Amino acid sequence: MSNNDNYRIGEHIREDGKKYAEFDTLGFDSTREIFIKVIKPAGPPLTIGLYGSWGSGKTEMIKALEEDLKTSDCLTLIFDAWKYRYECNLILPLICALQREHLSKIEDAKDSAKKIVTSAALVMANQFLKNKIGVNIGEVKMALQTYEEEYKHYKKYDDNVALIEKEYKDFIGVLLNKTEKKKLTVFIDNLDRCLPDITVNLLEDISSFLSIQGVPCIYVLAMDKENVIKAINHRYPDFDGMHYLEKIVHIGLKMPLPRKRENHNSSYGTYHFLKRYEWGKKYEAVSKSGDSRDKLFERLVAIDNVFGGDLLGNPRRAERIVNKLMMLEIMGLFQAERSHDDVSMLIFLLLLCEYFPKIYESLKDNADFKYLLENLQMCKQKETTPFNQRKERERLEPNSRIPNEIIFNAYCDDEKFFHFIRDFADLANINDLPKRLMEIKSNLGYIG
Repeated sequence: MSNNDNYRIGEHIREDGKKYAEFDTLGFDSTREIFIKVIKPAGPPLTIGLYGSWGSGKTEMIKALEEDLKTSDCLTLIFDAWKYRYECNLILPLICALQREHLSKIEDAKDSAKKIVTSAALVMANQFLKNKIGVNIGEVKMALQTYEEEYKHYKKYDDNVALIEKEYKDFIGVLLNKTEKKKLTVFIDNLDRCLPDITVNLLEDISSFLSIQGVPCIYVLAMDKENVIKAINHRYPDFDGMHYLEKIVHIGLKMPLPRKRENHNSSYGTYHFLKRYEWGKKYEAVSKSGDSRDKLFERLVAIDNVFGGDLLGNPRRAERIVNKLMMLEIMGLFQAERSHDDVSMLIFLLLLCEYFPKIYESLKDNADFKYLLENLQMCKQKETTPFNQRKERERLEPNSRIPNEIIFNAYCDDEKFFHFIRDFADLANINDLPKRLMEIKSNLGYIG
C-alpha cells in the first residue's frame, strides 16, 4: 500500500503571487496576450463574451487578464455569480461588491459612496428584486434606515429610467474619481452555473441598465455559450437564443484547445497532463533524461491526439483523470511509472466509462474485449470506415451474431465514439490487450 503523504488529490490552483505564465502548462499564456490586446484598449460601453466549455480554463484566464489590467488606467472587479446563485437578480450584490472592493477603505469617500450605493441598491431592489429569494426588500430597508429619504425618493420614481441611469453614472463617477482610474472592467464568472432565469436576468440587466452610454464600463462574461443559449431558450421558447445573445454580447472570445508545442512532437495537453501528475506525486525536481517520467511521457505522446482534443484538452477533465490515477496508486492497485503501457489503457477505460458508459458496461468477458480490440485494429486500417463496416456485414451475413452489438452500433453510427477509438488505435499494438484491459477494468470498480 502506498503512503498517502506522497500524493496530492484535488484541484491544482495557482498560488498567490505566482504569475500566470509560470503556472500555465497548457500554452494559454499566448492566448492571454492576444485577449488583452482586445480588452485593454476597448472603448465602453462594451460587453465581451469569453466562451469556453466547463473546465476549459476560463476562471484562471480572467484572473490573468485582471492582473494585466491592474497595471493600467483600468479599475477591475471579478464577480463570481455562483456565490449569489440564490438571488433572483445579481445587480445589487454586484454594485455592493464594487463598493466593498474599491471604496470601503477610502475614508473621505465612504459617506458619499454609501449614499450612492444605497440609492442605487434600493431602486434596483424595488424595480428588479420583487421576487427575491435571498435578500428581501424589508431587510435592505432596515439595514439602510439612515438613508430613508433616498429610499422614499426612488420608490416614488422607480419607473423613471433616466433617474436610475443618472444614479448609476454618479456611482461609477465616484468610483473612478476616488481610485484615479479612467474606466471600469467587470469580469463576471460562473454565470452559466446559475439557474436559467438568473442567467438571463443578469444578461438583460447588463444590456438594458448597466451598459449605459457615457458610463465607462466594460463587462467580460466568462461562460459556456451553449449553456447560456439553453437558458435563454428556457426563458423565451419562441426566441432564437443565439441571436438573442448576439444582441447583448458585442464581441466573442473563445478559450482554445491545447496546441502543438514548438519543436516538440506533442501538444501542450500532454505536457499539462504530465505536469499535473508530477504535482499530484509531489515531485519538486524537474525530470531528468531517461528517468521513469520520461518513459511515461513517451507513452502519453503515443495518444497525443486525446490530450489535444476536447476530451483531455479540457484542463478540468484532465485533472479528474489524474485524481483517479492518484487514487489507484494510493490503493496500491496501479503504478504509472512502473507500467507505462498501462497508463494509456487506464486513460482509455476511464474516458470510456465517463463518456460512453453503455459501451463500458457492455465489456463483461474476454469475447467483448477481443471484439473491442478488433475495432481498434480496424481504425488503424483507414479504408475500414464505419459505413463500410456496416455495409460489409449486411452483404455477407445480415443475420449473423456480432460479439458485441453495442460496440458494433456505436462504431458504425456514433461519430464521437469512432473518433475516440481512432485516437486510441495504437493500443492495438500492446500484447495481450484484452486480458490487460480486463484486469484494469476490475480495479476501476473501486473508484466512482
